[in-house]
Formats: sequence, C-alpha cells, structure tokens
Amino acid sequence: MYIEYKLNARKIERQFKRMLIKKGTFHTAQGCRNYLVEYGKTYLEFKSEKGVAPQKIKRRSIRQVISFFFFKRTTVRKDLERYSSFTSALFGILLQCFKDKVRLLKLRAGLYRLSLLGTRFFFSGLERDPALLKMLKDSNGKYVLFNYKNILESPQCLQMLDTYDLFCVVDSGAFSIFNKKRKSSKQLFHQRNLFENEKLDEMTLEGYAQFINSHKKNKRILGFFPLDCIGDPEKTKVNYERLKELTDANICPVWQITDSLEGLDQLVKEEPEMIGLGGCVPFLSSRKHIVRDILDQVTKRHPNVCFHGLGLADEMLLEFNLFSADSTSFLNARKWEGGNKIYLSNGERINAPESMSTLDIIKQNIQFLLELEEIKNRQLSFSELLVS
Repeated sequence: MYIEYKLNARKIERQFKRMLIKKGTFHTAQGCRNYLVEYGKTYLEFKSEKGVAPQKIKRRSIRQVISFFFFKRTTVRKDLERYSSFTSALFGILLQCFKDKVRLLKLRAGLYRLSLLGTRFFFSGLERDPALLKMLKDSNGKYVLFNYKNILESPQCLQMLDTYDLFCVVDSGAFSIFNKKRKSSKQLFHQRNLFENEKLDEMTLEGYAQFINSHKKNKRILGFFPLDCIGDPEKTKVNYERLKELTDANICPVWQITDSLEGLDQLVKEEPEMIGLGGCVPFLSSRKHIVRDILDQVTKRHPNVCFHGLGLADEMLLEFNLFSADSTSFLNARKWEGGNKIYLSNGERINAPESMSTLDIIKQNIQFLLELEEIKNRQLSFSELLVS
C-alpha cells in the first residue's frame, strides 16, 4: 500500500477511536449493535449484542482494512477475512469511518458492498511514454489503463508499473481496433460484428485469455475488461461469457450503451465489483446528449452500483458520480490542433491560455483528473456558474 494511504488510515482510525469512546457503541451493516469494552494501545475489545464473550481486533488490523479500502475503493465482507475473523465488525467500522463518503449496495444474499464516492481516473495511452508515466508519478498519480493490443507491441510497459510504482487495469484494445477499422473503411459507428470475418492474430479471444492467465497474479494489475464489440451488445455478451470460461481472473463486464436496460439489469444481478459502460466515445463529438440521457437512466436505475466510464473524461463524471473512468483525452494538446484545452472545476473544458505549453496543459489536466477521487458532491455546470 502507498504510504499516504497508511497515514490516512492512522488518522481515520484515531477519529473512530474518539467517536467510539464517546458513544460507546457502533453498528454492523445489518444493524447489530457492538458495545465498547476497551480501546487499548494495540487492540479494540468489544462485545456484540448477540454474543456472550468479548472479542478483540488489533488496531493494526483496523488500520490495514482502512488502508485497503482507500486502495480498492470497494469491498464486501469476504475481502476482509485476511485481516480478522470478525469481518462483520470490521465492515461496520468501515461504514462508520466513511459514513458520509460511501454508497452501500445490498446484495442478493443479504450482504452488502461498500464503495467510496468520487471517481478514480485511469490514465490511458501511456504504454509507450515513460516520460509521461514519470510525470504522472511525480503528480502523485497511481493508476493507468493499458491496452492489450499496445502491450503486445510494447511488452516492456508492464515493467514500467514497477518502475513508477503504478497500478493498472487492462483493456482488450477493442476500441483501438474499431477506430482503425472505422477510419480505413470510412464507415460510421453503426458497423457491426467488428471481430467477425477477420483474423486478428494475437488479438483473438483465446490469445487475450492466455495473456490474462499469465498476468492475473501480477499485483500491479487490478483487473481486466473483456473483448467488447463496439455497437454490438450481443457479441460483447458472447465474448464476456466465453472469457469467463477461459479464465478465473477478475473480469469486469462491459455494458454497451446501445444495449437494453434489461441487459444491464442482468449484469447487475451477477454482482461484479464494477461494470464498464462502453460505446460512449463515438457519440461524444456531436451526440453527447444521447450519452448524458443514457447515463442518467443508468445511474438512477442502479444508484449504488460501481460504473466505469470507458473513454469518459468530461463533466459527466461529476454529474453522474461514476466510480471510475479512463480516457486519453488529457493528452489531446499534443494529439491535434485545437486539443489544447484545460479543465474548469466543474469538469468542462476551455481553451488553455496561449502562455501554457503542451506539457503544462497535460500536467494541469492530470491534476484535475486526480482530484476527482476527492470530489463528493455534484459541481455546478459552467452555465450555472455563470448564472451564479
């Protein structure tokens, strides 16, 4: 874990101690009351209203759980077994420590998933750029999204995770192939069956599964997105199910925004840690209202589910409080003329001052996106700011 997480955990555990000494009780997620017996130098001793004998949890274990939660940002009770056998109490402690900063999702078995508010941003497009990976580290950034297709072409990028102390999720590279195919054929978004009738060499489903199985124990890799098909929800589902047969790694399912809400409901019933929202990018240039309308429906339908915006990095992250997101848009200033934009505090982007260099613009964008983890409440839009 990062040292700042440990420091935060120490501070929060002490705050919990002060609260518990004052109130004398804390509750589990199920509402069971736990009574304080003693909060010592090295342990917390408490008694459950359902139990007879007092129980002890090391203070070190409490801090480890808090640090783990900062790092993972979402957890269920089972995740806490490595720290103590009293997982119900530990989960209740987390709920108390972060009560105003979390969403609580009740699962089918009656248990809960606890997830931090704010949006963790995964910076993508950096597989071949050690200089910008260093800039990200120097800015206290920790998370990237690496594209499987780019990893195959530049396998040394995985070593960069250790070099710069970063963590990543791996994307299949589906959008990169879709975009290349779209440009070469001069067709629009509505083309279908992207992966049919074409041999993609190592970019096959089986090749991706082999890669996943070779790297699923890498502590620097937090998870994998499946081989989704832009504009083809059914093919995306087939690929996801097949990938689950080929690997037991942490696969985060993707719901295409062109799919039905009932299709999303089915994924939610599987109770994954996170669900990717795919197929947004082709709409963003001229049909953003469509994405906004769909995100509004999705987040109202499942307000406590962790959603990841694939390719999203604008004001909608704040509007809909997505759990996480990724994009290359912070690099736009060096990608094309007119891409020299910086973020306002509400997530909208404006032209950067001419005095700012390309690297300055990228650095400012990185800093804004990093701060999304700390934003808890919806921000005013640019128009609302003007009215104010």
